[in-house]
Amino acid sequence: MIDRYRIQIIQVALVLASATLVLSCGKKTIKSAVENPETTPTQISYNLKILESTDGKKSYRGETPLMERYELAREPFMEFREGIKIETFDDSLAIEMDLVANYAHRNEVTKIWTAKGNVTGRNLKENRQLFTEELFWDETKKIIYSNVRTKVIDGSSVHSGTGFEADEDFGRWQFRQTIGQIEMESNTRQHGQRQHRDRQSGTSGNST
Repeated sequence: MIDRYRIQIIQVALVLASATLVLSCGKKTIKSAVENPETTPTQISYNLKILESTDGKKSYRGETPLMERYELAREPFMEFREGIKIETFDDSLAIEMDLVANYAHRNEVTKIWTAKGNVTGRNLKENRQLFTEELFWDETKKIIYSNVRTKVIDGSSVHSGTGFEADEDFGRWQFRQTIGQIEMESNTRQHGQRQHRDRQSGTSGNST
């Protein structure tokens, strides 16, 4: 039985250390037994909890059933094929935003996350939510963005569009192109007023 927090290390380093020396044209070259480092993980973690800190403060926390790390790739990366949940913190260490996705990928060079499949995010302080199928998080620029259609529920209003961009805590946000906007509170109030008028006039809600 696999321990809940056990990390299984694939012995790629040992394979490379014992790589075969091949003589070719009088020169010594090392031939690696790893055919494709882009698809060969060097670390596999099950039921992993991640805690990232910056300047001694919590930056974000993550939970995932499976994490695979590719340290020998041209640009080392981590892959979360079974989904991930991430929580970010403010300066007082209160949870500022959380994000859930069916799949995630983190480039360890650029520090850019890619989240795909039923991506949802929440700003807990502002009562704001987003829904999309693909979202990027740039840790360096401290922004999140998407190039596909995204829906944002901001209090009593619903917005949808493409070219979504926000700061990483989902405090300020914008669309490059808005597709639609619904004021839920306003619509509910107008519907109630119409029902009141209809009852006074003795007409139904479907009358013209």
